[in-house]
Amino acid sequence: MNVPRDTSRKGPLSGRLVVAIEHSVAGPLCTRILRELGADVIKIERPPHGDFSRRWDSNANGEGAQFWWLNRGKQSIVLDLKSDHGRDVLHQLLDRADAFVQNLSPASAGRLGVGKKDLERWPDLVSCHISGYGFDGPLEARKAYDMLIQAESGVMSLTGTPDQPTRVGVSIADVATGIYGAVAVLGGLLGRQQDGTGTAIDIAMFDVATEFLGPMLVSYLNTGVEYTRSPDQHHAIAPYGVFRCANGQVLIAIEHDDEWVRFCHKVIEQPELADDPAYATNLLRLIARDELIAQIEKVTCELERGVVIERLEAAQLAYAMLNGVDGVANHPVAEHRGAFGISRNASGDEVQHVVGLMQRAFGGADGARTRPPNLGEDTQAVLDALSGPATGGQFV
Repeated sequence: MNVPRDTSRKGPLSGRLVVAIEHSVAGPLCTRILRELGADVIKIERPPHGDFSRRWDSNANGEGAQFWWLNRGKQSIVLDLKSDHGRDVLHQLLDRADAFVQNLSPASAGRLGVGKKDLERWPDLVSCHISGYGFDGPLEARKAYDMLIQAESGVMSLTGTPDQPTRVGVSIADVATGIYGAVAVLGGLLGRQQDGTGTAIDIAMFDVATEFLGPMLVSYLNTGVEYTRSPDQHHAIAPYGVFRCANGQVLIAIEHDDEWVRFCHKVIEQPELADDPAYATNLLRLIARDELIAQIEKVTCELERGVVIERLEAAQLAYAMLNGVDGVANHPVAEHRGAFGISRNASGDEVQHVVGLMQRAFGGADGARTRPPNLGEDTQAVLDALSGPATGGQFV
């Protein structure tokens, strides 16, 4: 291939080319993972402003924090895909690409000639089409953003207080869809190695979000029983949730009956609760959960959190701190595992950022671009590589 390639890059996808028409979260996260695995990613952005997540905030030293999170190491070209010239460049790129990723609406993808049927002219291409409700079906035309999908898929019905459903605090549907998309592309590339043909993959955010409800849906389909919201307690295990201490909170997880006995004897020092037949099994404890929480907090509210944690550790029982973003940013595990890094933006200023899991696993050689691209930064280089010296203006 004569598209510019980062030959210093390592990883199992080294030498593969991914072309993407993407914005926001799901598409960019999918291709960021592929990039971290070694692929070259050419991100096609529309004039005049490109991916709108570039401008959502300026928290990455004047640039968008989300854009920094999702687009480091990619190449950016600006193309007007409504023009003949823009589509010609896109087609030349698809002639050379191993995979194509897009998260346009089905209607927009069709108008731009990158729907599933349109791409059949590239039979060896692995294409991943990310949308809200799928590329066909009763809701294909409906707009779909993360919180909308959380609501429609039932995720919000299980989150929040009994009186008020609440969104999950991060864009969980978007993020999970991006991960599923990357897995699907990898599966398509492996399949192509076996039979020499590509595949078109339809990834719906709704499908991904309903995966989160797996056991709840299995229970409902077989019994008709619906789970209800419990804001800080596990829906199927007790005690498993947030408990107050004299100076804070701690999340405690007691997963089976033997642990319950140890918890009663060694943590709350109430052996009579361990012997009480009303709490002998998880199902019984779940039925009596409100009463049980009150019994436990009679003890924990009188103890310093550090004392509760010491007892939990001595009893080899599971717990977690309730960290905010500040706690995670300064967390010893995050530091030990290399979760954060520093790169320089195009102006040479330092930007602290999250280092992706696949980048940590497979890494990149010295010289690989570690920042996101400026809008259209690589347009001319890509055009030159495709067709020799040219004025990029005719494609922009």
